[in-house]
Amino acid sequence: MLIKSKDNQKIKLVRSLESKKIRDSQNLYVVESIKLIEEAIKENVSFEFALISESISIKKDVSNLIKCFDENKIEYHMVDNNLFKEISSTVTSQGIIGIAKKTKPNIENIMKNYNFMIFCDKLQDPGNLGTIIRTADAFGPCAIILSPCCVDAYNDKTVRACAGAIFRVPIVEAEDSHNFIKDLHSNEFTVVSTVVDSSKSFNDIKNPKKICLVIGNEGNGVSKEVKELSDECITIKMTGQTESLNASIAAAISIYEIRKKLL
Repeated sequence: MLIKSKDNQKIKLVRSLESKKIRDSQNLYVVESIKLIEEAIKENVSFEFALISESISIKKDVSNLIKCFDENKIEYHMVDNNLFKEISSTVTSQGIIGIAKKTKPNIENIMKNYNFMIFCDKLQDPGNLGTIIRTADAFGPCAIILSPCCVDAYNDKTVRACAGAIFRVPIVEAEDSHNFIKDLHSNEFTVVSTVVDSSKSFNDIKNPKKICLVIGNEGNGVSKEVKELSDECITIKMTGQTESLNASIAAAISIYEIRKKLL
């Protein structure tokens, strides 16, 4: 059946998922693009359903994806072309949207089974968070923890910036930064905050068993509370005149350096 009405319940659901509150309550998020949906299926992500713009259904890569939907018993529906444009969040849409189910990793299991975590302290830019998740995937295994007031990992821009890493990296939202860091210490994690004004560098971190790296807000850095609870505050030493780095670039350098400590 071709969906033509904007009052269709599935169309309404897709639109509602622009809101984090709805994403959380429904435990769903939007995955848009052929490649991302293919990768999600490969990583055994569960889908509620998929919507396909009527005009692109005959394309070879879409036909192959439809076969994949059939093989994996994923519900899908064709949508009127103009209506699909209204629900797409991308400028140049590929004409396919998947509604994926969020996973809910257990933080206690993560603390027991992972020796590397990244705590994102009030990051605001979805592109930065997506790049950090992607880097964590590249130098994992690594888990991502989001502080209160951090940008949502399931924001559509973040999902695209992750380039598929969101399907592999466990992501947890901490209810309270103070209690979360106390739990880290109880589980033998060394908490390392990245700041712009420390005399210490990565070389001062000595033989840790487990590390939680803290990446701070783009404008204000790591919050005072989190810095005070950290075991170490380190700075990336630079030889040029630039005073600071973009949050995702600083995170990538830090993730690489700290992963070497844990090998």
